[in-house]
Amino acid sequence: MIELDDVPPLRGPRPAGAERVRRRRTPEEAPRARVARRSVLSGIAAAGAAAGLNALGVFPPARKAIAAGYSMRGYYDIYGRCPSYAANHNCSPGCGPSLVCSVCCRTSGKYKGFHKSGVSDPGRYKLRPGQCYGSGWDGWLWSYSKSCGSCKKGVTWRCHDGWKKSSKGNWYKTICRKATSCRN
Repeated sequence: MIELDDVPPLRGPRPAGAERVRRRRTPEEAPRARVARRSVLSGIAAAGAAAGLNALGVFPPARKAIAAGYSMRGYYDIYGRCPSYAANHNCSPGCGPSLVCSVCCRTSGKYKGFHKSGVSDPGRYKLRPGQCYGSGWDGWLWSYSKSCGSCKKGVTWRCHDGWKKSSKGNWYKTICRKATSCRN
């Protein structure tokens, strides 16, 4: 008959005087690391399927992570949060306080969706480098969490600022507003 004291406890501290059990294999007992043929073939098949689906455009393109901001090498540095002066704006105009100007946005090229510049349209537009949010940024992201146009659950705008020349020759501050995400 087994006594209760003879049964080792499953939890708690090791009883006084009990030996520590070590289960280590000797080098002769250890199995050799070997990859099975099926593992290799299934890995190759999975990689091929992923590459094929990616080539067909099934997966969305990778997007740049935005934490505190990101840089596109001068004049296009975007801050990741809404500046305080636009905090109370709603769906439209959003980015404020300067005039949100859709014709001020580039419609093609590397900087599509950013403010037109003196390079893209000389004499009519120019950028305002380093004049946003404590003079370190050229634009910012601004989010609105309610229905806005076709975005039923909110929108995130990229606001990029610059100047536009009026027909009378006066320069005034403008913002190019581009939707970067639409939540439905």
